[in-house]
Amino acid sequence: MVGKARYGRGGFTLIELLIVIAIVALLVAILLPALSEARRAARRVICGANQQQLGIAQNNYATDFTDRCASFTWKKNIAYTDWVGPATNATQAAANQAIDILRRRADRPDLQQITGWIPHVLYSHLVLNDYLQQRLPEPTMACPEDRIRQKWQKAIRAALNEGNTNWWNFVDGEYPGDNSNAGQRWPYSATYSFVPSFWSPDRFVTVGGVTIPTVYQAQYHYLWYVPGDTATTVLGNRKFSDVNFPSQKVMAYEMNDYHSRKNRALYHAYSNAKAELLFFDGSVRILETKDSNRGFNPATPASPNPTTYLYAPNLAWEPPCRNTAVLQETVTGHYRWTRAGLKGIDFGGGEIR
Repeated sequence: MVGKARYGRGGFTLIELLIVIAIVALLVAILLPALSEARRAARRVICGANQQQLGIAQNNYATDFTDRCASFTWKKNIAYTDWVGPATNATQAAANQAIDILRRRADRPDLQQITGWIPHVLYSHLVLNDYLQQRLPEPTMACPEDRIRQKWQKAIRAALNEGNTNWWNFVDGEYPGDNSNAGQRWPYSATYSFVPSFWSPDRFVTVGGVTIPTVYQAQYHYLWYVPGDTATTVLGNRKFSDVNFPSQKVMAYEMNDYHSRKNRALYHAYSNAKAELLFFDGSVRILETKDSNRGFNPATPASPNPTTYLYAPNLAWEPPCRNTAVLQETVTGHYRWTRAGLKGIDFGGGEIR
């Protein structure tokens, strides 16, 4: 007599299926935060590598150009190109040079002169075009966590691919709101800003009875810097040999702390911000702003008080104030305005007076 064939079970019971789903959900809940944190850590590493490349490019520039800190080199009262005449002051000469680089290297011959603009703040990397092998907009000049600039870069590429320059149509309103010729510069800006003393005199000085002003902070952060009498202001011509404490002096910094908070960035000047910093010795470190010296006001170098100014963000593209209930808050200059400029100390020692 042939016995009946025995077959295995046909599948899970409802209870078993629910248990499996619960286990999978638990594993996902455990692993997703770890995966997210790993991705954030990877983006932080990429950001540090970006700044290291910036430091290497600066040092290579200095090797080729007699120890000079890379900066715009066009001078006033000299015509360098056919598309614009000679500038009447050093600031405008630098702005003309920045546009000239974009016209040639970014294939933007449509760009015209921009007045009232100090390009050194967020565009000094343009001078390092040959050393960074930039594509303009250069991806490594935008931190991977800088969502806004990442979006701006993609937007200008998309617009140019469509045969126009209306990049603001691709950013959902997250841009400075300027659709003019001047507004075309924003996708080419950098996350990383060089400290003012990198491209401007450390403080106000008098030479032959003439006051040579440096740049100093305006009332609001978005006005950037007031260069004093632009007819006599001297920009550029700083040297690496002017730096006395390269391992303690910040060269460039992220305008915002993108890495220490999961939900939103924080303006670098807040005491609890932890921006990624490039030092003159080539190292990149993430340090808390409160651990740095308070800095000074280069317009009044003898004063013990630091520069203070209002952070009043454009909420369409800049991080909100630390106190999200207000639209502006007073902050201190810190490493942006190092006392004694290039010869000063930001971290690990007292201020040089």
